[in-house]
Amino acid sequence: MNIGPTSLRRARAVFHCALELEGLERDLFVSDACGVDPQLESLVRRLLAADSLETNSFGGSVAAELCAQANSGPSHHHPVPLGYTALRELGVGGSGKVELCREEKSGALVAVKTIDLRGLGQGGVDRVRREWRILSSIEHPALVKLRAAGTIEDRFAYLVMDFIDGLDVRSHAEVFRLNARDVVGLLLPVAEALALAHGRGVIHRDIKPSNILVGADGRARLLDFGAARISLDGAVSVHHHTLTGEMVGTLTYMSPEQAAGRARDVDGRTDVYQLAVVLYELIEARAPYELDGMTLAETIGAIVSSRPAPMARLTEEGGASPALARVIMKALSKKPDARQRDMEAFIRALARAMRETHCV
Repeated sequence: MNIGPTSLRRARAVFHCALELEGLERDLFVSDACGVDPQLESLVRRLLAADSLETNSFGGSVAAELCAQANSGPSHHHPVPLGYTALRELGVGGSGKVELCREEKSGALVAVKTIDLRGLGQGGVDRVRREWRILSSIEHPALVKLRAAGTIEDRFAYLVMDFIDGLDVRSHAEVFRLNARDVVGLLLPVAEALALAHGRGVIHRDIKPSNILVGADGRARLLDFGAARISLDGAVSVHHHTLTGEMVGTLTYMSPEQAAGRARDVDGRTDVYQLAVVLYELIEARAPYELDGMTLAETIGAIVSSRPAPMARLTEEGGASPALARVIMKALSKKPDARQRDMEAFIRALARAMRETHCV
């Protein structure tokens, strides 16, 4: 297969996005993203197959072919910064890799995330550094602490974060059979951390269960600001994870304005919507929309225009009270103006609903 530089870049982009999806959703995304280019689709599917067979690393003939035709093919070989010893891999996907490391100076266990900067374009290194300087100024008990950041060989950027040995919030809720009161109590500090971030001009845009970890101390912590939108002195800086411009985030948890590509409508109310989706899912044990079996276009259409199913779990069985359900459903409104006006208003509404039903 003769792969030109343009085709290779497109294949890498589609491949990186597809890694964030699974099963039918991944298959449909690849078909839609490649359109009527069978050669591109074939290459992307070969990359995905090689990635799966080689346990998230490129190998065999596909990697050899890419390396022979371009020196910028995707790779999951990410070095760790000096002063840290890699212990084991925690996760890999797209252009990022997270490893459990030991900080040699202190002996502390940390999570080191490295990001391949080659796909960010000219000025990518400076943009990431600027964003991390802003993020490093945001401290809250419900945020995973950023300990250090920098670059390696001007090719990889890295973040060193506190290591949280625990479960993602969905698994935690299932294991400990949390009721609505427990779920809201667990996530209110996360909402408070988001309100603080919004006050600094930072919109997370990718709130989902896998980005909220619950440690052994029972506290939830939000991580991964990789899709954050950051406004500094009126200028907006965006780190893209997808092919579709401003459509950043994980599809199932996208707000209607994200799914529709309405970049100008994305603000703090987008995070309100996404956090409401997580609250809904943890309380109801299902998503607000039935998306199984839908094509990518149908999924986007449902998020943009379909009404979420009412919260139906009985209060006496651990479900939301009518007052709490109203607050969450309001936050799931299609139009940002119909939601709570900001994260602080959402927090107040959640707390008020809990007090009214004697849940706290």
